[in-house]
Formats: sequence, structure tokens, C-alpha cells
Amino acid sequence: MFGFMRSRFAALSCVFCLATPIAAQTAADGWLSVGQIASDDLATGYVFGDFTLSASGGHWGAEIGMFGVVGRLHETYAAVSWQDGQHKLELGFPRPAYDRFAVSGLTRVMPRRALESIATTRSRATAGVFTESEFLPYGLAYRRADLVVSLHGVPDTDIVVAGLGGRKTYAHWQLDYALEAVSQNNAIDWNAKAQAAVAAGRWDMGVGIYANDANAAALTAEIFAAVTLADHLSVTALLRQSDSDDPLAGAKLTYAHDSGLLAEAAIAGDRSNGTSVAVSLGYQF
Repeated sequence: MFGFMRSRFAALSCVFCLATPIAAQTAADGWLSVGQIASDDLATGYVFGDFTLSASGGHWGAEIGMFGVVGRLHETYAAVSWQDGQHKLELGFPRPAYDRFAVSGLTRVMPRRALESIATTRSRATAGVFTESEFLPYGLAYRRADLVVSLHGVPDTDIVVAGLGGRKTYAHWQLDYALEAVSQNNAIDWNAKAQAAVAAGRWDMGVGIYANDANAAALTAEIFAAVTLADHLSVTALLRQSDSDDPLAGAKLTYAHDSGLLAEAAIAGDRSNGTSVAVSLGYQF
């Protein structure tokens, strides 16, 4: 079964490569960086990506993307898509609806450290890829404007993951929400999260809550804020609290050039897991 599924992934990747030169439209969304992180229990270089590349012609298209670092801790996406106006259907290995909204503050401040607690804020499908061997979710996703639903299965298991996520915008406010039902071992468990953010002049501030019971993760809340200091220069700060850990605090300094180039330096830590320092150079698509 897995040989077949991996062959399908390779085939979808080939579809994307073949479609790109002949497609009427191509697009890239996300970012890619090269960095180094140092802490008491984690010291490594990394290549981190969170992006989607797409090519389309008429109603049909193909997409490929990733979330995580090159190596063990990453999820790769590939799908054939059909779109008509605001309606879009993706089939293959699409990004779960749950992961498209309410991205955690820790992922914004120090994405490499956030991978160590991936189950706290991400889909059961994504957490399984990161923590279990031979775990390859496949399925479909449907999007209409700012609402996405998805359905994933996992070969050789009884796991089914159904998710919904959306975004509402009111003037300077933005509300992200997501809900996920996970069927496994004849039982259904739930993941849920919500995040509210507001833009006020040079400031962007937000609060998020993550209740990923289906992932056996502790209830977690975050407060984060970003302020523009000067042209191209900003600072982001984070405070995170969960049921099972000490409070975590972090901050990131970002230089973002008009060309898309990024330079970032971040620090984050708590009493239980110590302090991490990370630096990276990247590109925003």
C-alpha cells in the first residue's frame, strides 16, 4: 500500500514539474530559510520551508509544498487541483484545513523550536507524520473563499481526520478558527483552536488558544505582538502558557527587504527546557 501511495506522490510531483512550463499561471506563497539553532538539548543547522508552489491552466492545476525542515521533521504536500471562481478542490496529499489557519505565535517567532511541540497546534495528520513512522496522510480539500474543509486517511490504519478552518475579517480585526475530528480505534477525539489578531498602526497583536485533545497535547494559550521599528525592521514578542509546562517567552528581530530577503534572530525559553537562540536567512515568496 505504501509503495503505491509513494508512487502517487512521485506522480503528482511530476505533474507539477510538467505543468509549470505550459501553465497559463504560476504562483508561490510562503517562505524558505537557512538557519542555526542552539539550546541545551538541540543544536543544529536547518533548512526550513513553509510554502506552496502552484501551476494552473484553465480550471486545472497542480500544487506542491512543504512544512518543516529538510530531514525527518517535515511534511510534504502535493495535489491536483480544480478551481472555478472561489471554489477550489484539491486531491492527493493536500495541506490539512486545520493547518491553514491560526498559525501559532511560536511558529512565527522560532519555527525550528516549534517543531518540537508540533502536536500542540497542528493537525493530527501533521503530528503523525512528525512522530510516527510510515505515516502518509492522503485525501482531499475543498476551499471556498476563506473557508476550507479537508478529509484525510492513513494507509494501513483506521485513522480518519476531518477538518474545517476559516477566517473572518472585521475592519482591523482578524479571527481564525479551526476544528478537527479524528476517528481512531472506534472512537472520535477533537482538536480545536482559535486566534484573534488586530492591526493598530505600527502594531500587530493577537491571542490564540489551542485545545488539541486528539493529539494528546496540553491546553495552550499564547499572546503575541509585533511592532515595526523602522523601514524593513520589526520585533515580534511571544508569551505562551500550557497546562503542563512553565511559561515560555520569546522575541524575534526581523529585517525584511523589499526584494523578499529576510534576516532574523530569535530567542525563546522557559525554565523546564532552557533557552534557545536561532538565526536565519530566508526568502519570502
